[in-house]
Amino acid sequence: MYNKWQILVSFCFVTLICSCVRNQFDLQRYEEIVQELSPVDDVDENHDWQLSTTKMLTVDLSGLEDIERIQVLTDNPTVTSQPTILGEAYVENKSNVLMSVSYPNLQESFYAAAIDSEGRYTIVPFNPNTGNVVSFEHPVESKVKVGGYYQMQSFTYLYEEEYPDAGDYDYNDVVVRLSMRRTAPKEVRLNVELAAVGASMQLAFAIRLAGYKASDLEKAEAEYGASFDVVSGVEFPDQMRTVMEKKELLLTGMSQEAVLNIFADAHWATGDNLNADYGLMTRKLYNVNYKNDDTNGSFIPREITYVLTFKDNVDVNLLSLSQLDPFIIKGYNGANWEVHTYAYHNAQVLFPYPGQTIVSLPWALCVPNGAFRWPLHAVKIGGRTQGASFGAYHTFDHSFGEWAEDKDDATDWYLYPDKEEIYTK
Repeated sequence: MYNKWQILVSFCFVTLICSCVRNQFDLQRYEEIVQELSPVDDVDENHDWQLSTTKMLTVDLSGLEDIERIQVLTDNPTVTSQPTILGEAYVENKSNVLMSVSYPNLQESFYAAAIDSEGRYTIVPFNPNTGNVVSFEHPVESKVKVGGYYQMQSFTYLYEEEYPDAGDYDYNDVVVRLSMRRTAPKEVRLNVELAAVGASMQLAFAIRLAGYKASDLEKAEAEYGASFDVVSGVEFPDQMRTVMEKKELLLTGMSQEAVLNIFADAHWATGDNLNADYGLMTRKLYNVNYKNDDTNGSFIPREITYVLTFKDNVDVNLLSLSQLDPFIIKGYNGANWEVHTYAYHNAQVLFPYPGQTIVSLPWALCVPNGAFRWPLHAVKIGGRTQGASFGAYHTFDHSFGEWAEDKDDATDWYLYPDKEEIYTK
């Protein structure tokens, strides 16, 4: 009965919107419909949908000499062989360094490392949740060489294609992982991994560098000249560019901010050998179930690293993962609509579209975990009705539904999947 009701309401909603003029729709009715279809009875009205924190740190280097770089780590690298780098900054001959760092709300241990020109580490523990000043007055290690492997923090971004339609809340229409590494005082390497495409329509993808203008960059390029829009030497056909017509990598947003044009079509970007005949293409669902047929398939997650070179007068230390605003773009009712995470849900970066207020669940989520596994196709990420949780993340006391009802509850939900309802391949 619920599925029939959902289909009926969705149909009425589509009819309502399609009857409107370009780029306009009944916002009040839209909010009523998504509230009715929400898998959670009572969503926390003050929810911010954030699982990570961003802090501006002041790093005091008093008493230290010849320091070139600062790293913020999850563990002491002299004790743990594979710590994760949460943030990096270059010193540039200053005794105090202002830097931005992003980290999961669940992170409990933090270490700062001051690295000199000979690669020696001076290390202190600190807690960014109790203060924003990092002092090296009492280091636990001084000028030591550190070996081992470092991994970069990775965030997983999950998108619903439905906005401004009603959604199915499986959050796998596009799944992308992002990580970032400083490789020079004015250089950032941004790694983009396309992990799943569970959509049935053309979706483009771009990343805004919030707070940085396009004019702040000297250049942006992909390593080895790679492109998600090129598969086996064949470029995505021009006649199919119905959502993202522009081909250049670095775009200027409507507020002059820097935008990276990552791909024009998520299905093509998987790297599958898709035939594009007369502007038509079979759009399979990728990495969201275990079938392999005409409408379902799998692919090895595809990665490209982008090298961003900033101008000399730009402070790159203020850029952290949370300042990246990755978003999908879809065509709807003769216009293009952007789907952002809640932090940027009304950003309107490349295309003007009606703003929204979130009355139910957002259409995109950022999970601060590079190993997160998304739900199978048509399996809700989680829900809660009449006190009972369900969906791919429904573990009691650790469920998505409990977190949706109370933003301070079950904040570790993404660590407790039902392995029968997530994609694990």
